[in-house]
Amino acid sequence: MNPQTRKQQNLKAIYRALLELMMQKPMAAISITELCQRAQVSRTYFYRHYQNFNQIILAYQTQSMLSYLRRLPKDSKVNLADLMTHYFELTKSEANTYRLLIRNDKLDVLLQTFQTVFQLLIKQDRIGGHSSRLNEPYYLEFFSGAVINMAVNWVNRGLVESPRYLGQTVARFATHQHH
Repeated sequence: MNPQTRKQQNLKAIYRALLELMMQKPMAAISITELCQRAQVSRTYFYRHYQNFNQIILAYQTQSMLSYLRRLPKDSKVNLADLMTHYFELTKSEANTYRLLIRNDKLDVLLQTFQTVFQLLIKQDRIGGHSSRLNEPYYLEFFSGAVINMAVNWVNRGLVESPRYLGQTVARFATHQHH
């Protein structure tokens, strides 16, 4: 098994173990020892790769979004409605995880993940049909905050609307020009 594959498997194991433990108690009450035992990784491994639990969540979530992006056609622009629809589909499929993260006040980690991936898309010029404001100062923070806030409220309300509806709504809000 190559080191990259092993690293991904360890990340998946430690992430899953963290979520399982979070179902039983608040994140603040979880010890590194019990997390490592549950994930079957050594404490040395944990300390070599992570400083805290947030980094595990961030690493896993970012990897998950990036693996989706790698499946997109190369060098093509993705329109914002489709991109956001996918984000909400991912959120829906991970709704229980989202609920755990919300309950443990980990919105900052969700926000950081979204910003990391969105910034990469901006840098690669992969987003079509978005406003020209993409590179303005604070736009990334504004846009990410809005999307995460919508996702959290959607999850808390029971995922009533479809991911497509939310994706189109974000695109409509983001591309609306004021004159």
